Amino acid sequence: MANRTGKAGKRNYSFLLTLASIAILGYLVISMFSLQFQISEKTKEVEAAQQDLASAQAENRELKELAEEEDEKTYMERIARDVLGYVLPGESVYYDVSTAN
Repeated sequence: MANRTGKAGKRNYSFLLTLASIAILGYLVISMFSLQFQISEKTKEVEAAQQDLASAQAENRELKELAEEEDEKTYMERIARDVLGYVLPGESVYYDVSTAN
């Protein structure tokens, strides 16, 4: 009789060990996929930040070039015309609307 309980005990132990191994393996696989998803999300965030940085650097370069090539009065006049829509006294502005959508 001692043999029978010994074999049954080994089977239960083996079954529990197998079940625990499967559970641990399942947890590791799920964790791996979760981490891969997080890495993918962070990679997209980094790429978006790099694009924002590149556009900001390009804008800075453009502004530096404008500041270096023009004197202050000419620069302020151009900004007033282009950005704010100001005109000089007695000046008429015409807009070509034939090319507009």
